[in-house]
Amino acid sequence: MLVMTSDFHGTSKSTAEIKNALSGIARAGFSHVHWCHEWTGDYVYSVHEMIQIRTWCDELGLKVKGVHASDGVGRKPFDPLTGGDVFDRDTKYYVSMNEYNRLAGVDLIKNRVDLAHTLDAGAIVLHFSLPWQVFEADKNYHEQFFWRAFKSFDELEPYCTTRNIRLCIENLGETPRAWSIHQFDLLFKRYGADYMGLCFDTGHANMACRENCLEYAERYNERLFMIHVHDNQGEGDEHILPFEGTFNWEGFAPVLARSPYELPVLMEPSCPAKDDAVWLGKAFQAGSRFQDMVLKVRN
Repeated sequence: MLVMTSDFHGTSKSTAEIKNALSGIARAGFSHVHWCHEWTGDYVYSVHEMIQIRTWCDELGLKVKGVHASDGVGRKPFDPLTGGDVFDRDTKYYVSMNEYNRLAGVDLIKNRVDLAHTLDAGAIVLHFSLPWQVFEADKNYHEQFFWRAFKSFDELEPYCTTRNIRLCIENLGETPRAWSIHQFDLLFKRYGADYMGLCFDTGHANMACRENCLEYAERYNERLFMIHVHDNQGEGDEHILPFEGTFNWEGFAPVLARSPYELPVLMEPSCPAKDDAVWLGKAFQAGSRFQDMVLKVRN
């Protein structure tokens, strides 16, 4: 059993292309899909689209492990020079200074919670970008920013818990290590594990924590409920296959094995090839190799 992201070859709005991508995932031997279409921007799924996705997966024998929710931004929401939210008037963003846009951002996340509930996905993954440059210049902005974030997460908690959907915050590659730790410490102190956890992104960790790419996974091991597995050389977010970059897979296997994460391994590489079938076969082999390493430790 293994998981592949639905947008491994990019996001398409064509229903035929989306179903074809799901079919390719199933033919390659993957048992699950991680729904990543529309992971950014302000697209809202109708209930009929949710049922369509569920029907496709049922027909193909695919289960769904998590939905990548959208933070609604799709562009840089902050201007480091002024400390202001640049796109307040046209962005649904759950940390917006504009209260109506903040509420619209919360509704956007609720839409993904509904999608995850319809798909029996168990969790949503969410980006939580920090304007850390502004924090360092204006301590008052730090307080205002997290006040808005907590307000949104407080509003989302009952919506998630009544639908048995956990909210997993993803570590990001552009956020410096110290600020990410500050972020997760604040969140996990305020919210319980039944509601909020960590989505450990191996590629992002390899970029942000060059000296110890396993730091987040080790520090928040009891909150490690979701993963995004891919590789890079430590410089850019390449999303190449595991073992093709510099991430410490041998070290990560025992860390993941002792966490509460439930297998199968969730793969998030990007397909650069024209022949999807060949690349998906290589991805399945790489994912299986890492999953065997985890199972060896757990067994």
